[in-house]
Amino acid sequence: MRNFKQITFLAIPLSPLSELFERYVFGDWEFVRFLVVLITLDTVLGFIRHWIAHDISSRAFGMIARKLLVYSSVMVLGHVMSQFSVGGEPVDSFVWFRYFACSALMVREGISIIENLEDIMPGLFPAWVIRRLKGFDNITGERIQRHEKEERNSRNEEQ
Repeated sequence: MRNFKQITFLAIPLSPLSELFERYVFGDWEFVRFLVVLITLDTVLGFIRHWIAHDISSRAFGMIARKLLVYSSVMVLGHVMSQFSVGGEPVDSFVWFRYFACSALMVREGISIIENLEDIMPGLFPAWVIRRLKGFDNITGERIQRHEKEERNSRNEEQ
């Protein structure tokens, strides 16, 4: 019964804060559950992959905090862009952005899981799938073959 008083004492002031948080910062906790499942699976598979390759480093674990910060920022941005109002009227023009942002996070984790699985057990996926996934530069989004050809052409022109 003693804990009930403490919980009530904390819950009363936190209740309006949680409502404000869900309205103005982030409120899609169902999506977070799915994303946490993929992040956890990707982290475990990444650990196994590096364990097999004997190249585990503590720096990689620091990247998890960075990933969580970036993903949280993307989710908050998506929520705010899809929920804001002007003059009390909801603006529905950016709802697509929330779907895009959340989908991009899920796809990124999915691709990472497939790459980790392929490194752990080569041949698990058809070779054309892996080539297709690895065929794009993750910074520019361009096909790697085209990017490499352009670099070769520019080197040839310089000589």
